[in-house]
Amino acid sequence: MHALRAPLADPGHVGDQLPQPLRGHVQLQLDVDSGTGDVVRSHVSLLPFGGTVATRSEPSGRTRRPRRKFVVRSCAVEIPTLIERLADPDDWHVVTARLQKLGDAAFDPLVETLASTEDREVAGNAAHAFRGLEVPLGRYVPALTHPHPTVRDHAAYVLQAAGAEALPHAHALLPLLCDEDGDVRRRAGFALEAIGAGVVPLLRELRRTGTVHERRAALVALADVGGPEALDDADRALVERLIRVKLLDEDPEEMHLCGGWYALPTTDQAAVLKAFDLSDAVPVTMRLGAAAWNNDQHASTRDSPHAGCSRVYVSPDFEGWTLVFGRPLDHDGKQVGTRCAELSRAFGAAHWYGMSCGDGWTAWCVAERGEVRRYYDAFASEDQVGEPLPVEEGLMPPHEYPEDDDDRDDCWATTVAAEMSVDIASLAWDVGISGHGLLALTGCGREHGHPRGALEI
Repeated sequence: MHALRAPLADPGHVGDQLPQPLRGHVQLQLDVDSGTGDVVRSHVSLLPFGGTVATRSEPSGRTRRPRRKFVVRSCAVEIPTLIERLADPDDWHVVTARLQKLGDAAFDPLVETLASTEDREVAGNAAHAFRGLEVPLGRYVPALTHPHPTVRDHAAYVLQAAGAEALPHAHALLPLLCDEDGDVRRRAGFALEAIGAGVVPLLRELRRTGTVHERRAALVALADVGGPEALDDADRALVERLIRVKLLDEDPEEMHLCGGWYALPTTDQAAVLKAFDLSDAVPVTMRLGAAAWNNDQHASTRDSPHAGCSRVYVSPDFEGWTLVFGRPLDHDGKQVGTRCAELSRAFGAAHWYGMSCGDGWTAWCVAERGEVRRYYDAFASEDQVGEPLPVEEGLMPPHEYPEDDDDRDDCWATTVAAEMSVDIASLAWDVGISGHGLLALTGCGREHGHPRGALEI
């Protein structure tokens, strides 16, 4: 700590008059005559990041003149010091908070850091600081065209986080839909989706005026932002024509399984639609139906609370079996058992299967002639109903822990399905297929419409 006594040419710019090594690292308390501007007394304290200088005026006599306050910072010194400390595992949160407070002065230095650093810790902390700078949202727009993809990605993230508030700047995201960097392309799509329905006119305009690649990217973005309802009449007709063409020569594909599905021994799709109270059915390829099911199963319940219950994929006829993917009803044990029993009265038999791609959950229910023959859930084995099916004999129930000398194979829903109906996870190329799949709305879907999300055709 040091004390100085010296007149200053301009107390309001006292930071510029400090010796270069001290700028941005001092706090000064000055006694200044408000009439003359002369410094009567000054006190200097060394600080880690600079500080605020309060100037006080106390002339002789009884009249008190108003105080004046000056901020003394030299960002030219402070910001490089802060950037260097981004790798500090103890102080990074303090450093990033300070950089964010500095706002525009820290913008370009952080951009340079993001574009140049090879240190993952520095890059992560710099990104954290950059995304939270106290600057107007529009300040990030020029960074969307920066030569380095990391900078473009983080700038687009800021617009994504702003949601609908970023709509005035959404046009600047459109070129990034065809960015050479895959992460940037995905980020631009996420940002437009987060901004919401307000970007639909921009994307429709790009569909009319863009290049081939831009038009294709805009179509995907429209589906991600608003689902089928976001497409105009011309684009809906285009998609329908493409589906019709694809249906002429469609080969079976293995499905990624995550969720529950029904299997009914019938080829009557109309009866299946009626049994599940489905409507507004449209022809779809097997690939599109599977994509819809997986999209809806993994949709955010916060952003799309009705995605998982709005629509159902009804398969084509697989050698006498029709499969129903989705959640027309809740899939707890009682609902599944009751539903399978009811369906089996109409179709002779009804199966339900469940698999998870994220953990070891699997389940199955088999009903015949109005009675549940077998119900099993790996996560609720105490609720199982009926004796193990013949296909289960000699196999390890998923809820059991094997002994060291236990060499039994596990029994999964797909194991049961392969024996008793159709194993959709591993369809043979020569499986018999008749007709085509349908995508239909549930009661929830009739109220809320199709979920958002682009689907592969």
